[in-house]
Amino acid sequence: MKKSVRIVALAALALSIIALQSLSARDMDEEVESDIVTHMHEHLARITTIKSFIIMGNLDGVREPATWLAEHEEASGMPDNFEPYIGLMRAYAREVNNAPDLRAAAISVSQMAKTCSNCHLVNEVEIEFGYDQVPADWADRVSHMQRHQWAADRLWEGLIGPSDTAWNRGTEMLAGVPLHPDDLTYDTSADVDKNVIDQLARRVHVLAGQGTAAKTPTARAELYGEMLGVCADCHTRLGRGPGN
Repeated sequence: MKKSVRIVALAALALSIIALQSLSARDMDEEVESDIVTHMHEHLARITTIKSFIIMGNLDGVREPATWLAEHEEASGMPDNFEPYIGLMRAYAREVNNAPDLRAAAISVSQMAKTCSNCHLVNEVEIEFGYDQVPADWADRVSHMQRHQWAADRLWEGLIGPSDTAWNRGTEMLAGVPLHPDDLTYDTSADVDKNVIDQLARRVHVLAGQGTAAKTPTARAELYGEMLGVCADCHTRLGRGPGN
């Protein structure tokens, strides 16, 4: 019997919420089951926080949630099948905490998401997603970046679920034409090389095209890690991240 967990996407860069429908067909005390679900909420919240800080180009922001994931005590009664994945999560969290730069942190948090995905597959946890309304497809910078954020959230859900539907929604939206650097706004104090920004913008769209052929958690984690690093690099060079 498959378990079913619903994830509702709130908004770009907002944390997802897990609402338990039926965690397990195992004979499990309700209080223990509730503790485990709450604990999974906390895992997801911190992993998503790490991802969001990376996208914003804030390496310092990843330290606290990564430290928590590496060092906290697990909920009592955690099923034995979760143990190998918990160990991997701790190892990748330590990598994030010690990452020398945003790209390294992006690779490690993508591996964390893949670990979640593999745990869900092995334990037959079925994830359902509720999607935000698709942003308007208008030819302006704000709309374009809103669509970028929406697509990035779908890729994240597709990786962590795993969900082919979420992943494909993300890659399809990102496959459009990139913005020209002259269409972007910059922090006036930033030393911006528009040629580099152009290359980064185009790289995101190239990766999205490659993402349509990525079918496994491993392939998707590698691609998402690179894409996350490119986004972080671009935002850092612009001197402004999402929402600025």
